[in-house]
This record gives sequence, C-alpha cells and structure tokens, in this order.
Amino acid sequence: MDLIFAIIVGFLAATLANYLADTLPSGERPGRPSCLHCKRELTWANYLTFAACPHCQKHRSWRTFLTLVLGIALSLWLWLSPPPKLGYWLGMLVLVYFAVVVIIDFEHRYIMMTTVLAGAALGLGAGIYLHGLVNTLLGGLTGLGVMGIFYLLGLLFARYRARKRGLDDGEEALGLGDVYLSTVLGLLLGWPRILFGLFFGVLAGGLVSLLVIIVLVLTKRYQSMTVFTAYGPYLVLGAFLLLYTPQTLTILSGW
Repeated sequence: MDLIFAIIVGFLAATLANYLADTLPSGERPGRPSCLHCKRELTWANYLTFAACPHCQKHRSWRTFLTLVLGIALSLWLWLSPPPKLGYWLGMLVLVYFAVVVIIDFEHRYIMMTTVLAGAALGLGAGIYLHGLVNTLLGGLTGLGVMGIFYLLGLLFARYRARKRGLDDGEEALGLGDVYLSTVLGLLLGWPRILFGLFFGVLAGGLVSLLVIIVLVLTKRYQSMTVFTAYGPYLVLGAFLLLYTPQTLTILSGW
C-alpha cells in the first residue's frame, strides 16, 4: 500500500508540473489549459484525461508522458530512500519546481520571473531548514555573484560575435534568467555546496554543447559561434545531484 501511495503522489506531482509548464509561459501565471498545437482552450476533463484535442485532433506531446513516468519513478525512489533531512515531502516539492523550470527552459529557452520568485520563496524556506539562515543567504549571494560574472562575460562575447558576423540576433551565451536561477539554487544548496552545484551545471552544459558541435561538424551543418544552449536544466542537474545524492559531495570531499 505504501508503494501505491508513492505512485499516486508521483503521478499527481508530475501532472502538476505538466500543467504549470503548459500554462505559465502564456501568461506568467497558471490558467486554463490549452492545446499546445492549435492554442485553443481545452476542457479540464479533456486535459486531465490526456485525450486528443477536440479542435485539431492532435495528441499530447511525448514530454507529458515522460514527465509522468519520471515523476512516478522518482517518487518511488524518494519513498524507499529519502535523502537525509530533505525527506520525502520536501524532496517531492523541490522536484516539482525543478521539473517546471527544466521543461519551460528546454521548450522556450526562458527562465520565467514567476518561477524565480516562487523558487526564491521555496529556496529561502527550504535552505533555512536545511542549512540555517547564514549559509542559505551566503549560498544565494554566491550563486548571484558567480553567475553574474559569467553573464557579463557572455555579454562581451555576444558583442564580439555580433561584430564578427555583422549581425546582432539578440542571442546571449548566458541569460539573465540563469543568474536568477543560480541565486535560487544557491539558497537551496547553501554555502559552500552552491560552488559544487555550479561546477556540475556548467560542466554538464559545456559537455553537451561540445557534443552538439561535434555532431554538427560531422554532419557539415556547423557555423562558427552559432551554438547556444539552455543552461537552466544543467544548473538544476547540479543542484539535484547534491540535494538528492549526498554521497556525491562525500566523494568530492574524498578527492
């Protein structure tokens, strides 16, 4: 029965993450769900039963069902082996937040101010509970400062790229939203773990970008200084490793 309960909670948490990721980008706040294909409103019954859109007859995206599968799997994992102090319920709440940020950034390349403000409240409360007030605030300031420096360097690179190509397409190597997200993750991780979280996130994003460049070069589709990636998901990955697999930090300390 405990596992069935964890499955139900995981399903509901994933459904909430899908709903927020579907509705927030259109108005910066939760609203009536609409078809992601034709943009027409759906009834709640249609949306919650995952039926095809009655207007355009298209089905929900694969992301919806992948999120549900991952939500149930992670809920079972947390139920069976909850991280020390973080626990099951707080762990699930943070996972929902992470999922919303990752989905929206992957699909829209945008860290929304709504998710930043909600994350700041969640990060401050959870951070104080996990590490105390001082380490929480230091973590947030460190995330803001470190990624703020990277953001300024990214602006310089964007200007150099615009001059080199003779065209300013508005692309940035790192968005201001990534700076805000790093501040939120700093509150959650606290000092000094935010340093490791940023290291993992930047490293993962760099490796994925390198792989993309290699593939583009091999397929002869690469153009110099045109590859940009959404860094939010990789920053979240770094925070996830430290929050949910504390042995990661133990291994690093051993090095």
